[in-house]
Amino acid sequence: MKKSTRIFILLAGIEVLIVAGAAYMLMQVTSGAWRTFDQAEAVRRIMTVMGVAFGGIGAVLLTLAIMLRIKGQ
Repeated sequence: MKKSTRIFILLAGIEVLIVAGAAYMLMQVTSGAWRTFDQAEAVRRIMTVMGVAFGGIGAVLLTLAIMLRIKGQ
């Protein structure tokens, strides 16, 4: 298995974990299990942080995988 293929699989796994974590946190906030003063603000912050994490990690790993694919690895 090529290194770039491993990076693509790692990328998919990390992105699934980020989405699952965001879904869990949103369920906790909306159900009231996690008390917040402003539920809308908590949801907005969770989505912002997870969006940045999703994009940042995705961009780095995708760039690495493409560079490895160009090298032939």
